[in-house]
Amino acid sequence: MLFLNPYLESEDKDFYNTVKEFAKDRALPTVEQRDEDCTWDSELWKEMGSMGLLGIPLPEQYGGQGGTCFQCCLAQEAFNAGSLDSGFGLSWGAHMIIGTLPILFQGTEAQKQKYLPKLASGEWIAGLGLTEPDSGSDAAGMRTFAEKTEGGFILNGSKMFITNGPIGQIFIVMARTTKSRGPMGVSAFIVESHRKGFHVSKVLKKLGHNTSTTAELSFEDMFIPDENLLGPLNSGFLRIGKATLEWERTVLLAALMGGMENAVESCIQYAWQRQQFGKPILSFFAMKEKIARIWAYLCASRRVIYFVARKKDSEPDVSLPMESSIVKLFASEVSEEVASDAVQIHGGMGYMREVHVSRLYRDVKLGTIGGGTSEVQRSIISASYGGYDKFKNIIESAASEEVRNHSEQKIQATPIGNLMRCLDVLIQSVGDNPERKKRQALEFGFADLLTLTTILKLSVWDLTQNSNHYKTSDKERDLDILAYYLTARYIRGIAYLKELDETAVTDVIQAFGNLNAPEKQIEDCIEFLKEGILGSAVSA
Repeated sequence: MLFLNPYLESEDKDFYNTVKEFAKDRALPTVEQRDEDCTWDSELWKEMGSMGLLGIPLPEQYGGQGGTCFQCCLAQEAFNAGSLDSGFGLSWGAHMIIGTLPILFQGTEAQKQKYLPKLASGEWIAGLGLTEPDSGSDAAGMRTFAEKTEGGFILNGSKMFITNGPIGQIFIVMARTTKSRGPMGVSAFIVESHRKGFHVSKVLKKLGHNTSTTAELSFEDMFIPDENLLGPLNSGFLRIGKATLEWERTVLLAALMGGMENAVESCIQYAWQRQQFGKPILSFFAMKEKIARIWAYLCASRRVIYFVARKKDSEPDVSLPMESSIVKLFASEVSEEVASDAVQIHGGMGYMREVHVSRLYRDVKLGTIGGGTSEVQRSIISASYGGYDKFKNIIESAASEEVRNHSEQKIQATPIGNLMRCLDVLIQSVGDNPERKKRQALEFGFADLLTLTTILKLSVWDLTQNSNHYKTSDKERDLDILAYYLTARYIRGIAYLKELDETAVTDVIQAFGNLNAPEKQIEDCIEFLKEGILGSAVSA
């Protein structure tokens, strides 16, 4: 239902709809049973390969589609919107992004010719081996070691939580190649699972994403030929790991937008059909509030993820640590709230496995863990701050000066305008204070401050033009809802900054208190969603 994604234009709309309808027709009918049985669907994989979905970002010369980061995001989002099959989408994303792109980015021409065509078609399945039983985001704790020998390396160690581990043929494996414990001593290798010494040591059972396969991998005196070294020696983590993780934090997170879209649609439909006390439960404010908040979070998530994806496409060689981490932190955390609200709206049925929102509830938790936890994202956001001017330039690249000025004038005299001025003052005040780097509570509070400010600014700048049927008046209504609930979400972290600037934090809290409770906006938002989702059924 393209009503639920008004930000798409022309061919993007057709692409999104094609993938969503494919997911509805081919993945949705079997996903409940596959999730229950924890089974992998190889036939669905082959179909996706024949459609060209497994090699979207690869150049046509290697069998891919020559697609963009933005198109990869749309594909992941549409597939989950149509099927709520986050597990299969995870396997697909791990293969397409973190298992394949390192070869495209850092591989030799011989490596690209050998591996990419078969990865693009899906004949071979790929994955990334970075996390270990005793180390995740801490590269210094990595124990897997590759010792140089004649003609290659001898690989020993293990990797944990590897998506596609039991079914993959190609893995990008990070291993230490010097005695140094820092990230500079890590190299990347293309590891082929058929070679002697490769073992799937344990297939892992998970809370969610059960339609994907996950394993612990081990390497015992495994010989890796020199030609399988990926990129320069001792630069794997810095040149491949970090760049790949930025793509992962953008593209794989896009599936969460699809989950939220599915939740909006299913919640409106269920709450309209479900009768209690002689009327639909959608007539009760408690239900309306949850659904309106889901919609506001979905639109805000799309604004930030589309911004980062398009920036990745326009500046492919520029690192985007702050932007990609803000996407990861915001979208993954609000998705947890969305999933919880969706189950609550469905009541007892929401707790049943036959209702898809119960699967959403289990699946979304991975978003705050995989690809770097929320805590790691907050550390990256805070550490990436290079001063107010740099931060301002980063987010202002999302809109032209004319758009920014016009939209900010619209809210200048409103409570939201006052809140945003207070947020800016606090950023400038505590951002340059060296004390904020000395304690994690202050770093995390500052990261929440930057995240809230970024999301609100992107939402304000979106007020200048209609997006298909999503008019500026609709956006203004939903901005009131977003600002109220999102500020409440982040204010507890921001409050830690009081010891650095009590006056500025107090001003932010007071500005939040002056926001109008959006009861009327919620009522209007539900009418907007009812008309778009239910259509003639409302008046019937």
